[in-house]
Amino acid sequence: MGNRNTGSRSVNRDLNTNRDLNRNVNRDVTRNVNRNVNRDVNWNRRVNVRDVNIHAGWARPGWGYARPWNTGWYNGSRSSSWGWWGASAALWGIGTLATASIINNAVDNAMNSNTTYIVVPNTDYQLLYGSVQPSGSSAVTFAVTADDETYQLTADCNRGTLDGRNPNSAEEAELINAACQVAFGSV
Repeated sequence: MGNRNTGSRSVNRDLNTNRDLNRNVNRDVTRNVNRNVNRDVNWNRRVNVRDVNIHAGWARPGWGYARPWNTGWYNGSRSSSWGWWGASAALWGIGTLATASIINNAVDNAMNSNTTYIVVPNTDYQLLYGSVQPSGSSAVTFAVTADDETYQLTADCNRGTLDGRNPNSAEEAELINAACQVAFGSV
């Protein structure tokens, strides 16, 4: 082992005890901390809302019967058959997702008030319901606004996935449910 110099050090420091204790300590700490930590960074397909068809021909009163594709098969209780549902729902502390009647009423109310979106139940997501388009027999593409940004997403209603992956939060599960209900649900 090598020798270390353990010589004495002076610990006498010149401390200024005449500090100005009347200084202004009021700092502007106002900052935007309104962040939803459940947002998925993979929502990378931002779109300009002006480029999204939010006035589809079927998006009018009587919308459920005006959809020009096969509908009526999706049922929110199908969530229990989503492979990820049981463990994730327990982790998130939820037992069910919003019912078809809640989502249908939200769409009806939005149409009656000439609003182009519904607030997805139990979230702050805005589903642009007129953008909902089926892709095959069980998938749906749609636009959603979150934190003042609009995103183009895809959900697989049979598997319960969002952009090909399981949802990261109860809010994303509600988003899948709402988009699938608007696209394929009974009215």
